[in-house]
Amino acid sequence: MALADKKYETIHDKTGGDKTKLKDEFDNGYLSRIADVPEKEPAISALVYQIGLLQEDIDELRRYIVALAPSEKPLPTISTASHTVDFTVTNSKGAYTLVTTVVDSSSGKAVTKTAATTLR
Repeated sequence: MALADKKYETIHDKTGGDKTKLKDEFDNGYLSRIADVPEKEPAISALVYQIGLLQEDIDELRRYIVALAPSEKPLPTISTASHTVDFTVTNSKGAYTLVTTVVDSSSGKAVTKTAATTLR
């Protein structure tokens, strides 16, 4: 099963204070009035469209990961001379978890660390 191509394009390249202004507008509930956007704010319609494409891409990533779990790994193991990172998806009664395992053997004795992220 192949992962579909991404749908979205870059929405903005704002950083620092300019990015903070965008977040402030969002936090103040400006985008909560989406129903009126096409008629009252046509310039914002393109942003709403891009957000929808991002949501579709996130859903596609989840579909892809869930379809492979647990029989296949959705991501390969990544290795360097002294570090290995492995990704696994687990399924427990319909609750999916992305497990990341890092093995550091740079000091001679291997140290393993694991982190689990619940997929919603």
